[in-house]
Amino acid sequence: MKRIIAAAAAAGAVLAGLQAPAHADTPTIFGSSVYQAPGQTFTQALAATDAAYGKPPALRVFYSGAPGAWTDAKLNTPGRTTIVSFKYSPKDVLAGKHDAHLRSWFASAPRDRDVFWCFYHEPENEIEDGVFTAADYRAAWRRIDGLADEAGNARLSATTILMDWTLTPASGRRWQDYYPGSQYVDVMAWDVYGFNEANSETMAAHNAARPGLEVARSQGKPYAVAELGVRDHANRPAMLRDIAKWMRNTAGARFVTYFDAYGWPEYALDGDEASARSWREAVTGTLFAGTPAMTTTAGPAAPTSTSIEWTTRVDPAGKSGWVSCASWTPATGGNFSEGPRRRVSGNPETITCTRAGLLPKTAYRARLKWWDAETGGTVLHTSNTVDQTTAPA
Repeated sequence: MKRIIAAAAAAGAVLAGLQAPAHADTPTIFGSSVYQAPGQTFTQALAATDAAYGKPPALRVFYSGAPGAWTDAKLNTPGRTTIVSFKYSPKDVLAGKHDAHLRSWFASAPRDRDVFWCFYHEPENEIEDGVFTAADYRAAWRRIDGLADEAGNARLSATTILMDWTLTPASGRRWQDYYPGSQYVDVMAWDVYGFNEANSETMAAHNAARPGLEVARSQGKPYAVAELGVRDHANRPAMLRDIAKWMRNTAGARFVTYFDAYGWPEYALDGDEASARSWREAVTGTLFAGTPAMTTTAGPAAPTSTSIEWTTRVDPAGKSGWVSCASWTPATGGNFSEGPRRRVSGNPETITCTRAGLLPKTAYRARLKWWDAETGGTVLHTSNTVDQTTAPA
């Protein structure tokens, strides 16, 4: 099974003076579970979800036992990312009772879209209640991951899904007890609930108390949210916008799916037009659209006698383009140098530029430029400039 490199771990990769996260061209995708009311087929419910949110590109689906065939309506959704969980008794898994079915299921999985699969999401309560042990759960996960490996499908991603409540001291739990090991996991996803709606708790404050992003980064894994729930409240529309922006701009989340399920009316967005509109803006990307923005700062490395370094925070704002590093001596306009162009799109990212072979005790000015083409073309946007002076020889 492939192992996705976390953006934080890849920040040091250099391309001729440009540094950027490896997942820069993979924007956060937003979606939801499907609100399937009594008497509705999944197909009917999905049509209603599409009408509400603008055809979510990511769908969260559940199986209380074995995963369904890929022809099942829940999984037969070409063109969309699937986040799917299923449940078995860990002891039965370890006894090999489900090897044949899972081997066939993984082998027949689609190869034209991403599938994030999870064995037994939110296992914490069952383990706490003695339904099965943490050791058996971890061992069963590892066995299933081995079966997935046999398929050789790079679009399959092993995804743990735990409660973010588990990260609070009040839970009395350790997330490590439910983690099978980094070699068996591609993505760490969380079910995110428990917001203080009355006080419009921000996602930054929520994550500070339940640090799912930091845990994922500590394991070198992409962060994601498999269930997001905000209770019905006058503050919910604004909170959903704040959460979506944090997921894209700060966390660089791989996916975020809202838990819009029948049976939990306090979380369902059905009937709450303002909240549904907020989530639609996240799903369709209109919440993030606009003019690309670039803010440059000096460093972080201090100038040497022959080099300078500068960083630029780039928000593509729903656009795609190419950026290049440019520097020159402001006094004369000479010594102009511009690096190769690198494509940017998707989530905001921080790009670091370095310039070497400079003169000592000389002032240089630098910025980032946004082009409409990989070669030639037109400069559409430029960042602010920063001035630095190289050190004495």
